[in-house]
Amino acid sequence: MDDQMVCYCSNVTRRQIEEAMDKGAATLADIREMTGACTKGNCKELSPTGKCCAPVIMQIMEDYRNK
Repeated sequence: MDDQMVCYCSNVTRRQIEEAMDKGAATLADIREMTGACTKGNCKELSPTGKCCAPVIMQIMEDYRNK
């Protein structure tokens, strides 16, 4: 589950997002800067769900904070 692809346009996994949070990322902007996720705007085309990765990243961040 940690290796679940989250951002298909930048090839960023759940683990990379959680690692960025371990290093202090607290906002979506921090995640973008530290991982490159949610920066290329192609997820809707590349993701099997046909959706942007931002809502998924936000959910991962919420889950991480509630551990």
